[in-house]
Amino acid sequence: MLARALGLLLLVPVSVQGAWAAEVETKRDPAAMSAKEISQCVQQNFPDDTMKQAVKMVMTDRMGVERLLEAEMHWQKDQQTRLSKVRMDFDNPPELRGAAVLVLEKEPNNDMFMYLPELGKTRRITSSMVNGNMMGTDFTYDDFARLQGMLGNLEAERLPDEEYAGRPAFVTSSKPSADSDSEYERIRAVIDQQTCVSLQVEFFEKGHEGPVKRMKVDPTQLMEVATGWFPKAIQMEDLRGGTSTDLVIEEIEIGTKIHRKMFSAAELEKQGRFKPAVTRY
Repeated sequence: MLARALGLLLLVPVSVQGAWAAEVETKRDPAAMSAKEISQCVQQNFPDDTMKQAVKMVMTDRMGVERLLEAEMHWQKDQQTRLSKVRMDFDNPPELRGAAVLVLEKEPNNDMFMYLPELGKTRRITSSMVNGNMMGTDFTYDDFARLQGMLGNLEAERLPDEEYAGRPAFVTSSKPSADSDSEYERIRAVIDQQTCVSLQVEFFEKGHEGPVKRMKVDPTQLMEVATGWFPKAIQMEDLRGGTSTDLVIEEIEIGTKIHRKMFSAAELEKQGRFKPAVTRY
């Protein structure tokens, strides 16, 4: 059954399952946890099988004008490879109805595809497009993949702990690998010690002293569900452009049946052409 007003994920948590999860759980002394163990704790909030979400994204430009996007997202973890797949189908606004984005987790770089009704066919998202804004939001395709737990090859180190909104928090600094398509030079994350939800993530680019983007989660707006802790909303700010995007999960269903063919480029194009719009109020 769908649970309303639950949160999304960016470096968010998930269920603890199996011997691997139990091993990490025995090392939950915050002072003793390494950067790798903190990352594993974050990853454990994601389901071990499937997830379906209804999301809305409110984009605000530098003049304060808002634009609304609505979409349905399907997420699946391969039981053999333990790699994830995610597909987002856009319902509204009308000009994006039928558009879709597909991300298949791979190493060193993910496979990404998009379908736009105006093009009438599926296109691969190339390395030069990965860092572009996804459907006009402040999330790049690279950011979107990270939101779904596809963190890639990050070289992480633990920094001194901090307090965030009165809550003890881990702090990590990560660098994408040399063969990554990411434009970020480093990523600084502040992670709640109790829930392993990332409360603030700052993105730095080469040649810029301060962060170019900042992702924030209100720690008072976390909700515990069967699989772990989720934020109800995530805000991504473009600190240079003065714009922001608020992503809200309106519905979430975990462990739902999802056919694997949904995560193929051919199916992306097929369903994009015929999928009817669904407007949520």
